[in-house]
Amino acid sequence: MESKELLASCDFLAAADSGAAYARAIGRVPDLAVGDFDSITDEDMDWLSKNEVLTYKYAAGKDETDAELAAFLLLAMQVRTKSESSRDYFENSNLSLIADQSWNNAIIRDDLELLLLGATGSRPDHMLANIALSRKLTEKGIPVLLSDGISLFVPLCGASEARVLWPREPQNTVDWLFSALAMSDSVTDLSYQDVQFPVDNITIHRGTSLGLSNRCLDPKVVDFSFSLAEGSLLLIVTPED
Repeated sequence: MESKELLASCDFLAAADSGAAYARAIGRVPDLAVGDFDSITDEDMDWLSKNEVLTYKYAAGKDETDAELAAFLLLAMQVRTKSESSRDYFENSNLSLIADQSWNNAIIRDDLELLLLGATGSRPDHMLANIALSRKLTEKGIPVLLSDGISLFVPLCGASEARVLWPREPQNTVDWLFSALAMSDSVTDLSYQDVQFPVDNITIHRGTSLGLSNRCLDPKVVDFSFSLAEGSLLLIVTPED
């Protein structure tokens, strides 16, 4: 698994609920912790407090998942200062106001990229919600990656060109597949070469299985470049077995 390596590349870490327990387990102190914290222990909460982690606790009956709330706060923080008044704002404001601040007023830095680690866990409903969240972020112009430390999910929106390299350190015992799924009605001019089943400027439609179960010429790694002209695409890289 590449979870530690992925986290090591992050400049800012927000722990959503049980993410705080994972951060504690690997010894990485998060910059921010958020959620209803119904999935972590008192010891985890004490660890956050001892390390003076900026922590926002919300009621379990909120409308948003902890992951969505973390995304709201990360975006909204770009237009708030780290002053005490900012802390009061996030702790006391209605979540709908924070969401509005996030989606409508956030100033998106050119170098901003979000990694949602653990977003594809054991709950299929949460996984689908996180994929939908990643599409919304991508449509706002924010590059997003989702991973559980094993598989990789790459959402793209609009005219895009990218290179995918996964895993970062290939293992001779694992073969890898990738799939390209349309998340919009159609994805146009999709191209990728140097793979088992190359495509050149094709259109794929939502609901079709065209684009599933492809592999690179070296099955031990997924390393290829691709492009699309229009639409929303989800690229998934996963072990074959």
